[in-house]
Amino acid sequence: MNLKARIGIAVASTGLMMNLLAPAAFADTTVTIQGNGDNSTNNVRVINNTTQTINQTNSFVVGLNINSTASSGGNTANSNTGDGGVNVKSGNANSTVNVSISGGVNNATVNGCGCNTTDNITVKGNGNNTTNNATVNNTKNSGANQANAAVVGGNVKSKAKTKKNKANSNTGNGSVNVTSGNATSNVVVDVVTPVNNLNVTPAYGRAFHV
Repeated sequence: MNLKARIGIAVASTGLMMNLLAPAAFADTTVTIQGNGDNSTNNVRVINNTTQTINQTNSFVVGLNINSTASSGGNTANSNTGDGGVNVKSGNANSTVNVSISGGVNNATVNGCGCNTTDNITVKGNGNNTTNNATVNNTKNSGANQANAAVVGGNVKSKAKTKKNKANSNTGNGSVNVTSGNATSNVVVDVVTPVNNLNVTPAYGRAFHV
């Protein structure tokens, strides 16, 4: 039995795994306008911004070039004379190829910022005809972008050969027996492309899944 197997695999896989937490929640905001003189103008403006952005990419390129050959047989028993028997027997030829390739995984867990804040605004004890303005702006944005690209190319050849035994020009009273074994070829290629997993808890803000 002649068993030959050649396997060529080129894999370029880039996986990015992330577990990101939102920034700390806004602290409570306290604004006090107090004790200002007559006819004064008092302006207070508070801006709280929190933004979290997650970007994930995954590229997966697989090229397969597999050649597998199993051969059995090719025995010869020719030009034998006499009363003795001639027996030619070949064994089995088996070719088995298993290829398993898994792509990268993107995991992103976005915990909502928990932006429950308390805004305390106090205006008291100011003089006559005062103008008092207090403005508090809280802005919260959450965004996630995931992208995945997969390219798989394959060229698979598998051969299993048997027989081609020869027993020619034999003379005499003996019997001539030619037996060939089984030829089997099994090829299994399992490719799992990249996966994106995005969890946003609690469901707050904006989440983009591409």
